[in-house]
Amino acid sequence: MTYLRSRRTLAISSVALAAIALAGCSSTDSEPTASSTSITASTSSPVKAAPLAADEGTLTAAPTAQDAQTGTASADAALTISDMRIGTHDGFDRVVFEFGGTGTPGWRSEIVSTANQQGSGKPLAVSGQAILQVMITGASMPYATGVEEYAGPNPLEAAPGGIVTEVRDAGIFEGTDQTLIGLARPDADYRVYTLDNPTRLVVDVAR
Repeated sequence: MTYLRSRRTLAISSVALAAIALAGCSSTDSEPTASSTSITASTSSPVKAAPLAADEGTLTAAPTAQDAQTGTASADAALTISDMRIGTHDGFDRVVFEFGGTGTPGWRSEIVSTANQQGSGKPLAVSGQAILQVMITGASMPYATGVEEYAGPNPLEAAPGGIVTEVRDAGIFEGTDQTLIGLARPDADYRVYTLDNPTRLVVDVAR
């Protein structure tokens, strides 16, 4: 399984590069082709592959539901997204939001044709034929959690050929972080669930 990560988490030191050169290793990672979108994306730095966390591959069957889904945040939830990544599995794509802070996030998710930014009402353009909107509850701003927030490409573009086209964090408003997952078609099955250590919200979308 392959994951796309932010520039911040993929920086490699000069010492490490020298060690790789001595070992005779080479990297075959390349930047994915940019998808069509009206959102300005940061494409100046490569988005490289990263290893799958040990417990992010435990669910391997494709999801089978299209209905809106919900989960309840813990009472002590105060979370900031510290990383976003997109991976591929046989039969589905996987989006992972990783958090720093306390508690467990909740969510409200549904497939929509358009999306507006919470608070401002500003239309949000997302690449694809539909949008899986995931409203993450129990969210807090970085100054409140003390967590260094995700600073990578936003939207984060997916590799070509999957159901997920891109992922965008549209910001926090009144304790809810609005995230948007672009879809190549509107009739996709999906599931949403959480993982611990570190705290993550995982979204699987059937191809």
